[in-house]
Amino acid sequence: MHQTTTSTFRLKCRKVGADVVYSEMVAAEAIIRRVPQAFEMMKFKEAERPILIQIFGVNPKSMAQAAKIIEKEFRPDGIDINFGCPVQKAAKQGFGAIQLADPEAAAKIVRAVARATNLPVSVKMRLPSKNVADTLKFVEKIAAAGVKVVAIHGRTPTQKFRGQADWAHAYAVKKKFPDLIVLGNGDISSKQNLKSKVQNLDGVLVGRAAKREPAIFRELVQAKKQRPAT
Repeated sequence: MHQTTTSTFRLKCRKVGADVVYSEMVAAEAIIRRVPQAFEMMKFKEAERPILIQIFGVNPKSMAQAAKIIEKEFRPDGIDINFGCPVQKAAKQGFGAIQLADPEAAAKIVRAVARATNLPVSVKMRLPSKNVADTLKFVEKIAAAGVKVVAIHGRTPTQKFRGQADWAHAYAVKKKFPDLIVLGNGDISSKQNLKSKVQNLDGVLVGRAAKREPAIFRELVQAKKQRPAT
């Protein structure tokens, strides 16, 4: 969603029913160096709330420092850590989905951010592998480190956007960690497949379908209202 998640786009999504929106992912190092472009990317209007500012990086101290700046100067509703970006440029620099390979290092980042801010901390991630046990291990580490919300895109990094998203990992995470807010992600394109996919989860993220047509949130709001109480 790079260069898509602008204030204008987020407002469109909120107006048609999106419960929460995210900023573009912003480099922690750019935040602490106070790069003007990074600060522009984090600006938002009150009408966009609730909004999470999404950051990325490999150094726990830099991530913590960035979180402090965000809380003090922008006061969003939460801070999101990106462990899901699958592009090669991210992998070469050591951030995004490549970080799934080292749960201990990822947990250090989460712990540093959680200790640095009073804001809730969430994580966006992909599947470390097609083995559900690897996903559970990764989430166990970051949950213990202080993450409150985890959004799981049901594809491995190498899949990019090919094939179908595997939501079984997200269901397994919610079953094992019932107190964690777990969101599913991948291939939500209508209220029909939302109903079939949401199951035991707390909600879903919508990316590419919202980019094509933000009004999809109107459909999804109706599906949410029709969801049986659990």
